[in-house]
Amino acid sequence: MVQISLGLIELQAAIVGLITGVLYTAVNAPIPAPNVLGGIFAIVGTFVGYVAVAALRHQVTFVF
Repeated sequence: MVQISLGLIELQAAIVGLITGVLYTAVNAPIPAPNVLGGIFAIVGTFVGYVAVAALRHQVTFVF
C-alpha cells in the first residue's frame, strides 16, 4: 500500500525549495533542478502517473 500525505514535511520541502530558488537566482547560479518548464512537467508527470497506476490498483491512500 502506498500512502501519500500532504502535511508539515511537504510544506517544509516547498519552503526550502522556494528559498533555494531565490538564493540561486540572487547569486546567478544554475538551479539544481531542470531550468525549463518541460523538465518540471516531466517530473510532475512521472509522479502523477505513478499515483494514477497505484490508485487504479487500489494500492494508494491519501492522508491530509
